[in-house]
Amino acid sequence: MKSVRPAEGPIRVLHVDDDEAFLRLTETSVSEIDPALQFRQTTDPTAVLDRLEDDGIECVVSDYRMPQLTGVELLERVREHDSDLPFVLFTGQGSETVASEAISAGVTDYVSKGGGLEGFELLANRVRGAVEQRRLEQSLVATREGYEKLLEAAPDAILVVDAETGVLLEVNTAAEELFGRPREELEGLHQTELHPEDDREYYRDVFEEHAGSSGVIRDKRELSVLHAEGHEIPVEINATTLELGDQRLVQGIFRDLRGRE
Repeated sequence: MKSVRPAEGPIRVLHVDDDEAFLRLTETSVSEIDPALQFRQTTDPTAVLDRLEDDGIECVVSDYRMPQLTGVELLERVREHDSDLPFVLFTGQGSETVASEAISAGVTDYVSKGGGLEGFELLANRVRGAVEQRRLEQSLVATREGYEKLLEAAPDAILVVDAETGVLLEVNTAAEELFGRPREELEGLHQTELHPEDDREYYRDVFEEHAGSSGVIRDKRELSVLHAEGHEIPVEINATTLELGDQRLVQGIFRDLRGRE
C-alpha cells in the first residue's frame, strides 16, 4: 500500500457511519497509509458533539445516509459547535445534490467511498491536509496575539509600514500618545504625514533610503514628528525591515527624545 508523508503529531479523527464493518475497514486501511491518523468510531451521529469534547477530535469523517441523521444534518450541528473544525463527507451518495448541500453547510471536503485503496489514500491525504491547515491557522493566530501583546507592552511608539507604499499598517498605544492621535487616524496615513509638512519630501527620501536596511536611522539633522496639537517632537528612529510572505514591511521604533540628553 502506498505510504504518505506523516503528519506532525497524532491526528484524532472521529469516523461516523452506521456500517460497523466499514468503520473497521477504514480504520485498518487508513492507519497503514498514515499512522498519524488515529480513528475513533461511532455508529450514532447524535453522540458526535459529546465525543468532540471528550476525545480531542481534530476532524470528523462522516457518511451521508444514516438512520438518525444525514451527514449534512450532522455537519450543520457540528458547525454550530465549531465553525471551522475539519469535516469530510465520506460517502457513496455521490449526487450533485448531496455535494451542493454539503458545500452550502460548510463541508471541508467530499470524498467518494468508491475506488478501493486509492479512495482510502485520498481520504487520508484530505484529512491530514485539512488538519494541518487548521493547525497552521491556529498557530498564526497565537503568534499574532503574542506579537500584539508585545507591541502594546512596548514603552516606545512602534509603527509598521508597507515598505513599497509607505502606508502605515499598524501602530501601538505608545504611538497614539506620541502623536496625540488615535490609531484609527494614524493607520492608513502615508509615513511622511507623521512629520512637519514643510519637511515631508525630505522624510520621504530618508524612508526610501533606509527601507532596505535595519538599525538606528542616523541623519545629518535631528529627526522629529508632528504632534496633533502642532508642535514638533524630537525622536530617534530605529527601523527594521521584515519579509512577511510576499510583502516587505518596515517596523519603526520611535523614541521620544524630549528630556533626554
